[in-house]
Amino acid sequence: MKQLLLSLLLPLLAFGTEVTLERVPEDGVQPQIVTTSDGTLHLVYLKGDPRGSDVRYTTKKIDASSWSAPRTINSKPDTAVAAGTIRGAQIAVGKDDSLHIVWNGPGGKNQPSPLLYTRSVNRGATFEPQRDLRANTEALDGGASVAASAKGEVFVVWHGAPANATPGEINRRVFILKSTDNGQTFAAPKIANADDPGVCACCSLKTFVAPSGELLTLYRAARSMSQRDIVLMTSRDGGTTFQHRDVGPWAVNMCPMSSASVISAGSKTRAAWEAEGKVFTSLLDATSDAISVSNDKARHPALAINSGGETLVSWSIGTGWQKGGQLGWLVLDSAGKPTSTRGIQPGIPVWGFSAAYAEGEKFVILY
Repeated sequence: MKQLLLSLLLPLLAFGTEVTLERVPEDGVQPQIVTTSDGTLHLVYLKGDPRGSDVRYTTKKIDASSWSAPRTINSKPDTAVAAGTIRGAQIAVGKDDSLHIVWNGPGGKNQPSPLLYTRSVNRGATFEPQRDLRANTEALDGGASVAASAKGEVFVVWHGAPANATPGEINRRVFILKSTDNGQTFAAPKIANADDPGVCACCSLKTFVAPSGELLTLYRAARSMSQRDIVLMTSRDGGTTFQHRDVGPWAVNMCPMSSASVISAGSKTRAAWEAEGKVFTSLLDATSDAISVSNDKARHPALAINSGGETLVSWSIGTGWQKGGQLGWLVLDSAGKPTSTRGIQPGIPVWGFSAAYAEGEKFVILY
């Protein structure tokens, strides 16, 4: 009888992936995590006045008990923006485990907001002085993004307006800066959506170099006041030409101040975004359908993939302007199907959201 009982319990005990929760060091907000080839986690987040924050940086080896002592990596103090939740630092790993970080800086009266960038070519030991890459573009608002490849390509992507453009979302464009020398220099900004204009002003975008080498960018369009679809923009030739397709339709007459997430494992790339007040996720291929993984009032998704091929999706619930909320999460199995491993936890701070990473088969959510 004991043997039969044990055999019935074992599948239940084995079912359900472990998910642990952890606050961002220093009670920071807007965490972003990448992993270098040696297994080190590199975490950036914002700390300080919401309108004049610092970008903080710390590292941890997988399975280590604590993060390293955090340090500030913006060379000029108080030059990051936490207000709005979508203008914080984004980080990418490039050639030889170089680190590339971009963030929106605060503007002022008659002073446009800068697009700030720094890099480390020694795996985070030191960071270069920050640079403003905005060039002659205007109206920087929603957060920028950065992607990098092992070949030394670095792509900085943001949306704004060409110089002297007529104000309005329909005149906003997605701009791309490309470096072929690992971020040492960049070519002039290039408009990537000239044939499909209109970008939602205060939503961030997400760019990513897929294992195939394709440059993928998710952004929220604004072709009209009542249309806010998520667009997947793909470049198969290193940022020379671009193709577009809608992946997340949403007919709404407002700017949702949203963000998106992208991650790869093997040859598959998965994205998550907000539409209709819910978080959706899908593989970024021609045949996969998007599925909703949340209830209402969900936003700011994050993704992680564990050693078993499972995917964790986490998100914020009920957050808004100067308003914190709850953390939600769900684990998808290796086939991308929702499992029973899900949860809700209070504690997302004002201007905060979550990030996630895997330790073997276990997931950790930072919030």
